[in-house]
Amino acid sequence: MENNSKVISKVDESSKKFIIECLNNNNTGGFDIDSIYRVGGKWHIFEYLKCNKLSPIISNPKYYPFNWRKFYSLYSIVKALDADFYLVNYSNKEAWRNQIKLMQVMDFDLEKVKNNTNNHCEYMELKETLYTREEFLKWLIDLNNKALKEKI
Repeated sequence: MENNSKVISKVDESSKKFIIECLNNNNTGGFDIDSIYRVGGKWHIFEYLKCNKLSPIISNPKYYPFNWRKFYSLYSIVKALDADFYLVNYSNKEAWRNQIKLMQVMDFDLEKVKNNTNNHCEYMELKETLYTREEFLKWLIDLNNKALKEKI
């Protein structure tokens, strides 16, 4: 059996709408995962971070410590799966459109962020790589192609 997957051709927000409806607009204790790939027997989990206020090169989770719960939940899943965890900064603003920052999350300091009282907190150890949009697309296509060949 071939390991084919469907082509992503449009955004399907129907599951999110269904969850919102089911929860009757209450806050959710859950979250979605943007992308998951399996390559070389290892999982790679991606969270895409759209940058509106700061450029993708400058923006960093340390400037948004109030988002730590989702990142920690993802980090916990990553640890349970022995996976790699990537945050991807991008923007649709014309001036920043060609800037992509890939950040591999190497470690997470839960106590540091829980005790933080500032608007800035370096609670994740990140390995950062800067790409142009074209370079990132090539990198992601390569990862995707490897995942398509993966035997599950």
